[in-house]
Amino acid sequence: MIKRLILRIIIAFVIATGIMSYIAYLNGIDIRPYIPQLQLPKLSDIKLPSMPDIPLPTGKGQATQAATISKVYKWRGDDGSWHFSEDLPEGVTPEQVIFLNSDTNMVQGLPVPDTVSADISAVNDQAPESGKQQTPTLNPYSPQAIDKLLNDARDVQETMDQRNRALEEATQAQ
Repeated sequence: MIKRLILRIIIAFVIATGIMSYIAYLNGIDIRPYIPQLQLPKLSDIKLPSMPDIPLPTGKGQATQAATISKVYKWRGDDGSWHFSEDLPEGVTPEQVIFLNSDTNMVQGLPVPDTVSADISAVNDQAPESGKQQTPTLNPYSPQAIDKLLNDARDVQETMDQRNRALEEATQAQ
């Protein structure tokens, strides 16, 4: 019986807090500065040991490829840009020597398209519509805000589908 009473008091407190914050929102009062901020405790920096390269077991009839380690030199050119090469030019001292193992997982990136789509324009270049003026604080529960949110979600899904198709085409082409 006491547990039910305490639970009802907590629920009433939560509902009252929600109603008060909604009324404050409708009156233009920002209550976020009064809400306490929770911070996660800092964990100490832990360095894990590196894993050794262990070859995968292969069947008796399968031919195994020997892992090759390539040496790559990194140096800064006269124009300030970084250069990477397996052969170091004469008179150049490398800033770093990188060893690459052929057994590691390296995936080639997608090619960069040569042309930029013409339908993309900067946000600042878009002319505001003269008939409509959007209020600076749009009620998030209004039908217009919900329609805008759903349209934005559809646009994001379409973009992600296009990227997924491009990735599939790139991996099938290799």
